[in-house]
Amino acid sequence: MSGAIARRDLLKSAVGGLLLAPFLRQRALQAQNAMPKRLVLVFTPDSHPREWWPEVSANKPGFTLQGPLLDFVGLEQHLLFVRRVDHAWSFDNHHEAGVAQLFTGQRFFDAATHYANGPSIDQVLLQTTALRGGTPIPDIHLCAADRGGGDKRHVCCYSGPGLPIVREPDPAKAFINLFGGFSFGASAASNAPSSSAQARRLALRANTAELRRIQAFLGQEERARLELHVESLRELEIQLDASTVRSPLASSAECRRVDIQPFERNDQDEAAVRRWSKLQVDLIVSAFACDRTRVAELGFGYSGSNHVGMLGLSAGTGGWHDAIAHRSLDNVTRETPVMLAGKNVSASQAFVQFDRLWASQIAYLARRLSQIPEDAGSMLDNTLIYWGAESGTDHNHSPRDMQYLLIGGRNLGFATGQFLQPPEIQSAHKLHTSVLHAFGRTEARGFGIEPECGPMPGLLR
Repeated sequence: MSGAIARRDLLKSAVGGLLLAPFLRQRALQAQNAMPKRLVLVFTPDSHPREWWPEVSANKPGFTLQGPLLDFVGLEQHLLFVRRVDHAWSFDNHHEAGVAQLFTGQRFFDAATHYANGPSIDQVLLQTTALRGGTPIPDIHLCAADRGGGDKRHVCCYSGPGLPIVREPDPAKAFINLFGGFSFGASAASNAPSSSAQARRLALRANTAELRRIQAFLGQEERARLELHVESLRELEIQLDASTVRSPLASSAECRRVDIQPFERNDQDEAAVRRWSKLQVDLIVSAFACDRTRVAELGFGYSGSNHVGMLGLSAGTGGWHDAIAHRSLDNVTRETPVMLAGKNVSASQAFVQFDRLWASQIAYLARRLSQIPEDAGSMLDNTLIYWGAESGTDHNHSPRDMQYLLIGGRNLGFATGQFLQPPEIQSAHKLHTSVLHAFGRTEARGFGIEPECGPMPGLLR
C-alpha cells in the first residue's frame, strides 16, 4: 500500500525504538528476576604480599593457594586470578589514585578532593542494565574496621563525577536501612507494595493513556516533546510494576533475620574486627536471600589504614601499614624481625597473617553464598565477588601488578578455576569491560578513561 510504513521499517526507526523501549526493559527485568545476577565489590587496604598469588605447576593443571588465601581452600573452582593487570595512571604514592580508580577507571574529579571523576562499575550497571531487578533497594555499601565517612581514602564507589557513596559502618543502622518494614517469615505477598502504591500505578496508566490521546491533536514538534514526557511516565510505571515482581528467594529458608548484638567497633582488635565483619557479611547474605537488593559493597579498613596493635603487633613497632606493608617489597626488610603476639616473626610472615585476616572474611562471604542452592548451582554461581586493593603486589606504591580477584559468577560466564597470566600487560579497564559484558552490557567497548580498550581475553567462556 502506497505511503504505508512496513512493520520492519518501523521497528528500525527511532520512533519504533522509542515505542519498544519500555517493553524491552520490562523483558530484561523479567529475565533478571527469573535468574538473578548479583554483584559484590570488596576492598581491602593497601595491597597483598607476593604469597597472595597462588602457586602453579607445569606438571599439573590448576593452582595451589598459599598462606594469605588458605581460608579459600575448597573454593578453588570459584576463583579467577588475573596477573599482569595495571592501573592506567598514578599520583604520588598511588594510595589516593589507586582507590579512586579501583572500580571507576577514572582520574581525579579535582585537585582538592581527589574524588573519582565518574561512576563506579556497580552504578554503571545499575543505570544501564536490569541488574537491580524488582528489588526495593538498589544497592548497599557497608564497611568493617573503618569508621566510614566521605574522605577520599574511605570510598571506592561513586554515583557520578565527584559524588562518593559513603559506606555504613554500623550493622544496626544497616539492618534498618535494609529491612525496615520487611517481615521475616512472611510470604512474598505480605511484603508486596501497599494498595496506595498500586493506586499510584493505576493513576499513572490513566494519565499516560490521556496524554497519548492528546498527541493526536498536536503538531510534530509538540508530539515529540510530549512523547518524552509520556516515556518518563512509562518508566515510572515500569519501576512500580517491578516493585511487585518478587523473586521466590524472598520466602526461602535463608531469608532470615541477622541478630545484631552489641560489640566494640575497634579497628585495632582482631576479635572485634572479626565480629564486626561477620555481621556485615551476614547482612549482605540475608539481603540477597530475601531479595532486598542485588548489589553490595564491602570495605575493610581504608586506603593506608594502620590498625596499630592488631594481632598483637608490638606497640613500639608501629602500625600494620607503616611497619609491615612498607617492608614487603624489599627482599632484605621482608626478613626483618618484628614482634607479633609476643613472638619474633619476619615482616613477610606478619604481612601474610594480616592479609589472611581480611581474606578470611571474604572467604566467609563466598562460602555462605556457595551453600545456598539456586537454579543449577548455588547463589555464588550467580554472584560475582569483585575484590580489589589500591596498590600493586608487595605494596609497591605503584599502579603495576594490581591484585584483583574474581570470585563466583560461573553462571554469568566467568571462566573460574583459573590463574590467568597473559603474555602482555593488561589494563584494568579491560578487566572492568569484561565484567560489564558478563552482566549484559555487551555493547560496552571500554570503561572509564579507556572507552575503546575492549574486554580482557580469557575471562569469559
